Amino acid sequence: MLSQLFPYSARIAGSKYYHYAWLIVMIAAVVEMVGAGLRAAFGVFIDPLVQEHGWSNSSIAIAYALSFIVTGFFSPVSDRLAGRFGARKTMLLGAGFFFVGMLGTAAISSIWHLYLAYSLALGIAQSLFLIPALPAVTIWFKRSLGIGTGVLWISWGLGPVAGVQIMSALINSYGWSTAFVTGGFAGTGVILFTMMFFRNSPADAGKKPFGWQEGDLDTISAEKASPIIRGKYVHHIRATNSFWNLINIHFLGCVGHAVILVMIVPMGIHKGLDANVAAGVLSTLAGVSLLTRFMLPIISDRIGSKPIMFVSYLLQGFTVLLLLGADSTLAFYVFAVAFAIGYGGEGTIFPVINRQYYGQAPQGPTIGWQLFGANLGMALGGVLGAFSFDLTGSYTTAIWLSAAFSIAGALSIALLQPTRRLLIPDWDKEPDNMRIVPEVPMESAAAGTAAGGD
Repeated sequence: MLSQLFPYSARIAGSKYYHYAWLIVMIAAVVEMVGAGLRAAFGVFIDPLVQEHGWSNSSIAIAYALSFIVTGFFSPVSDRLAGRFGARKTMLLGAGFFFVGMLGTAAISSIWHLYLAYSLALGIAQSLFLIPALPAVTIWFKRSLGIGTGVLWISWGLGPVAGVQIMSALINSYGWSTAFVTGGFAGTGVILFTMMFFRNSPADAGKKPFGWQEGDLDTISAEKASPIIRGKYVHHIRATNSFWNLINIHFLGCVGHAVILVMIVPMGIHKGLDANVAAGVLSTLAGVSLLTRFMLPIISDRIGSKPIMFVSYLLQGFTVLLLLGADSTLAFYVFAVAFAIGYGGEGTIFPVINRQYYGQAPQGPTIGWQLFGANLGMALGGVLGAFSFDLTGSYTTAIWLSAAFSIAGALSIALLQPTRRLLIPDWDKEPDNMRIVPEVPMESAAAGTAAGGD
């Protein structure tokens, strides 16, 4: 079984299953878990602020939305920083913003303080963590990228599972301010420690990428590519329909699940669930999604990403309708399990489909803009639930909106072209020799990923 999942590992560095790439995956996972865990726990942060300051649900939800807007608009900047200075230095800068944002949030006394500390500082920090991390991981995998991203995404899924429970316990025991101070010091310490072992590319560590074989060309990391070649490549990918459609798809999917991630805890409390039980619904949702976070990138790497993404979006859209009749603890937990299947595959396949469209080219330019769309979607979804509740006194409208955005995402996926063919097979050639040949079969290119037809 392991030999089927890791078909190239026996030829690497004399070890069948061990490679420095897996350490890079785990470091990227830990760094993002710090930020993702905090954001996923925002739902348990709402009621304490309402009780202490008397702010409305919608005014607090604006902070959540603004943080994603900041992350989205800062994503292209983070890509440029990572391309110039490397992923490691960029993520270290993110650690500084994270520390300031966490301690600043702990000291808020007015709503604009929340917007400044949580939305601005932590929003920038999340961009500086996420944008460099994903492309850096892809550089470390010549083949079997689906396995690498599967492990990465399942690790990131642990962040919300742990973050919700940890923050909920800290808030209930010591108050929300102490929870943020504790999280700020602990999270920053973890990031600084892991960065001691992080390397931007295999060449920086004196190694070959996972899946490398004799005769393969070296993969060029973003910061080592010629600025002229990189600029021309970015120009070409922006001329493809897939580039823009994938941004739109990520936006729609994130609106669909952001409504749920932000409002499921207050929704459960509104329906009579205990606060800890309601937090458990969110943790269950995140926990169950770990399975599809791991498996779907691997399957997409084998058979093609388009059909897997399509089914994931449909499941996310239709299962949310279970909440229309949810009025008990059991009903909420049934929803959490069902919704998690599609939710786990909503965003995890993007690195794989980028590889299948663009080969071994640096993924920063594609991932940066896709996460721009994703963060705008998270921002919109984060406020839709709160505002619709403030206007109507129920969550029915929010549920229907969540379903509509996810299903619209599935329809957009249907418009994507098949992933059998590389769109820019010679991205690293001099600009005059850079080809854009959609007709080149995927299996004949040097990308090395096993992308089937869809």
